[in-house]
Amino acid sequence: MKGIAIGIFVLTYVLLLALPKVRAYVALGAAALFVVLGILPLSEIFSAIDWNVLLMIGGTMGVVALFIESRMPSLLADLIIAKTPNVKWAIVALSLFSGVISAFVDNVATVLMVAPVALTISNKLDISPVPSVIAIAVASNLQGAATLVGDTTSILLGGYAHMDFLDFFSLKGGWVCSG
Repeated sequence: MKGIAIGIFVLTYVLLLALPKVRAYVALGAAALFVVLGILPLSEIFSAIDWNVLLMIGGTMGVVALFIESRMPSLLADLIIAKTPNVKWAIVALSLFSGVISAFVDNVATVLMVAPVALTISNKLDISPVPSVIAIAVASNLQGAATLVGDTTSILLGGYAHMDFLDFFSLKGGWVCSG
């Protein structure tokens, strides 16, 4: 059974990469195969799903959609352009902003929220958006890896280890950042 499960996993991974437009169907098909073949018993389906992670990512994506729909990226772009002396400092401000957001929100959602601000700034200043989007992604990833909720891997591992947000910063009962 273990070999079959690994085979289904590998096939699913390949299909997810090869068929990006039907990823949901591929994932549901793989899950159905696990149940039909008895790898995952029918009685354990709902307990096998990490609802905390799913709902947190779903809620975050909802916030991202509302953030973009509210035209907040344009307002933030205008504010950053007005408050920074040049493009270099605008990109630094965006990087810091994405780092702070990423401490509390998933990295992907952070980039989805801050990249429209960078794109708006790039359009208004008639510059390439590539350096600013790369800076945002790097800052988001660096800060997000340092917290429990900033990175999907940390969320999954923290959930498996029954850790909460503050547990992620402590090691053997002592704070990691203390001397």
